[in-house]
Amino acid sequence: MSARVVSAVVGGAFVLAGLLILLLPIEARSPGGIAVACGNAWGAGFDDVALEAQGVALPEVCARLRERRYGWGLPVVVFGLAVGAGTFFVNGRVARRGKPAGDAEDR
Repeated sequence: MSARVVSAVVGGAFVLAGLLILLLPIEARSPGGIAVACGNAWGAGFDDVALEAQGVALPEVCARLRERRYGWGLPVVVFGLAVGAGTFFVNGRVARRGKPAGDAEDR
């Protein structure tokens, strides 16, 4: 495989992994030990009123969990995009090792 293909595959894998990290649901434990859904990193699937009914501190706990997930999921996506963008700057051919082209012995 060429360097361009490898960097495109690696960049795409990081982007997909980062998006998966951001989209996976987060859950917290209530004081009673019940698992409570906090939504994903963007807050989809999060019901603030239902959480407050189970515990006053749960919305704040869920907000911190979402921020933490967003804080390490977003850099993975950005790194994948940077690696993917780097495919446009990588030469697809691998250079030959040995004598440089245009050496006096080649003439």
